[in-house]
Amino acid sequence: MNKPVNPSVEETRARMRALLDVQKRAQTQKGPPSAALRKDRLTRAIDMVLTHKDELVAAIVSDFGARSPDLTLFADVAAAVGPLKAARAELDRWMKPQKRKVTPAALGLLGAKAEVRYQPKGVIGVVTPWNFPLSLAMDAIAGAFAAGNRVMLKPSEFTPATSALMAQIIDLYFDDDELAVIVGGPEVGAAFVGLPFDHLIFTGATSVGRHVMRAAADNLTPVTLELGGKSPVVIGRSADLAKTAARVMNGKTMNAGQVCLAPDYVLAPKEHLDGFVAEVQAATARMFPTIKDNRDYTAMINQRHYDRVRGLIDDARTKGAQIVEINP
Repeated sequence: MNKPVNPSVEETRARMRALLDVQKRAQTQKGPPSAALRKDRLTRAIDMVLTHKDELVAAIVSDFGARSPDLTLFADVAAAVGPLKAARAELDRWMKPQKRKVTPAALGLLGAKAEVRYQPKGVIGVVTPWNFPLSLAMDAIAGAFAAGNRVMLKPSEFTPATSALMAQIIDLYFDDDELAVIVGGPEVGAAFVGLPFDHLIFTGATSVGRHVMRAAADNLTPVTLELGGKSPVVIGRSADLAKTAARVMNGKTMNAGQVCLAPDYVLAPKEHLDGFVAEVQAATARMFPTIKDNRDYTAMINQRHYDRVRGLIDDARTKGAQIVEINP
């Protein structure tokens, strides 16, 4: 039976604690899953994404308001299936024990041997962002499943339709003691990262990452953080400006720049600056003859993010920057 999509915060907190207990108990009682079971879980995840790809694309486009279905198929569906298939293909090799030298070497003369045997950690908490809600979730799940872990997933509240759909379809393919989804807003997210997971994976803003690490510290939970950063482009004097501008703007306009690796700023020779700006305008016009009401150009995810970007532009203008609007 599908889980309720919008339970109260207290109900969700209670469910989270119960799910964690169920998963930890199952991991303890059943032990590390076999290679066959890990491959089965990965295969079910692949089948789930491919079977429901049209519904997933529709949900993601709905959450953004405007987003190219082709982009979503490429950057979310294909990018979700890829890591799952790769993990399944590499699983047997990853699970093999690796021999190590005996230290001190004299122990080898007495028949001692050493090897590394890889064991699952247990229950992995995964918190994923809104910009690629499907692929970033499945990427983390692929690694966790391959390593023999169980997973509790907290997708972003900024993509409510996608998060609700993922909760529904995951419930069709996985038992709660394998993979479970928690939906909710910031209060739920704060409670989620405070649970005593065996490992916690967070992808998102640096400011939120600090809170995640503090919450995890109370339980000494190991944390993997993939946070925001800057993506500079350095242009040399011998660069082909037209080709460079096209590549930069292809990366910058993908998902309306709502990508962690979107070019953030360009360092160019002063004498090439005007030429580069002109090529940027031309390249963008070729890709998007119009941006307004163009369903192939991704919308900002919500009003808060739109206002934040407008605020950055206004701040730059106030401080004397020259603003060049690229809006065919």
